[in-house]
Amino acid sequence: MKKTRPPPSAESLNALLRVELAAVLACQKARHSLDGRVRDYSDRLLGLAAGHQRNVAALQSCIRALGGVPAVEPGTFGSFALLRDAVSVQQLFEAEERGLAEYQTALGSLDGEVRDLVEHELMPRQRQHLAALSKILSDLASV
Repeated sequence: MKKTRPPPSAESLNALLRVELAAVLACQKARHSLDGRVRDYSDRLLGLAAGHQRNVAALQSCIRALGGVPAVEPGTFGSFALLRDAVSVQQLFEAEERGLAEYQTALGSLDGEVRDLVEHELMPRQRQHLAALSKILSDLASV
């Protein structure tokens, strides 16, 4: 019996889903690394993690609707251990930039409602994350 392959857009969405799953974990690790030192940053990171979790849910739903099976394992999202200084925040920022670039690249293989979701919901949320991290970097630079 031949196994049916999901449509190409489901495969593209699964690649994005792995990035989002990794982003959720990265934000959670970063938040825990603050050790309660800076509550405002912790709250901002909690918001970033929640945004990525919404992206995960939206991507999972789309993949299922296309007949695919959503990925469960995260991809890589940069390497940083502790969010204690501007360098580690910069690493998180750069990982978010790579995530946005992956969305932009994936647009070429997406169409219809899936493309609309990525272009009008997921990418704007990614840009909000970049703005939030940019603000944290700015705050750290002025300390």
